[in-house]
Amino acid sequence: YFNKLVELKSYTTVSEYFGVSQPTISMAIQRLEKEFNVELINRNQAHRKIKISPHGKVLYKHTDIINLEVEEIKKDMHHNFKAPIRFGLPPIIGNYYFPILALELSKSDILDDLDNIEAGSGKLLDQLRSGEIDIALLGSNEPIESHAIKSKVLTKSDFKIIVSLNSPLAKLKKIKIKDLNNINFISLSNDFIHHNTFNKLCNEHSIKVHIRYRTQDVELLKQLVSEDLGVSFLTEQAISPKDNLVAIPIDDDDLDKFYVSLTYRKTHVLSPKEKQLIAVLINSIKK
Repeated sequence: YFNKLVELKSYTTVSEYFGVSQPTISMAIQRLEKEFNVELINRNQAHRKIKISPHGKVLYKHTDIINLEVEEIKKDMHHNFKAPIRFGLPPIIGNYYFPILALELSKSDILDDLDNIEAGSGKLLDQLRSGEIDIALLGSNEPIESHAIKSKVLTKSDFKIIVSLNSPLAKLKKIKIKDLNNINFISLSNDFIHHNTFNKLCNEHSIKVHIRYRTQDVELLKQLVSEDLGVSFLTEQAISPKDNLVAIPIDDDDLDKFYVSLTYRKTHVLSPKEKQLIAVLINSIKK
């Protein structure tokens, strides 16, 4: 009631919203004020306007979080432990690890229980928070820290600049970010951690690149680079000899690493199959 009163600023509107009497709302607010021994609502009787006190604003921040937790509880209470495991897997991580993982998951009789959702790590993290997926392998440019998400770093690797075999840059042993100023660039879409990490580097080194094409398809990105339509920025895990590309190490001290982390909501109750999945992921992906 208090949370909605802060939003609607009207006892009458809140009572109509919940289908209860106005005194019910008033008494609930009074109980809160008595519980915390503070004034939460200042009411101007002359203009019949509601003003939230400083203590009320503090409480509202907490009730907002509590409401989100209640929604997660509702979802978890309706969770079917026999349903497929909603598992988030970014394409780059999936392409590199899943062929090995699939064999282990098949041996553990888990493979058929997976409902894989593929997207960039940024989008998957949002889906994890909202309860659309339950477990995910996520990429990030630093260890994931969140009050709501349990995270364990499984491995980390370097980012590289990838260029065509025919590119003038292909002969370089190392490259600095500043050397890419105004270069043609093939970019992954915004929900990939690569996009945010490279943008951060561009801002730090005060450079701009000309983005010729943006895609969610990592294989397409590598093909476009191999045709010398631009350079790109990828974790070394996503690059293989068959790609016909040159991966150039980046010679800058401030370069982030690419972290692969196992993640799930702290409030999510893991099923036996999900515990098995987590064990396989931890044992199969080594630092």
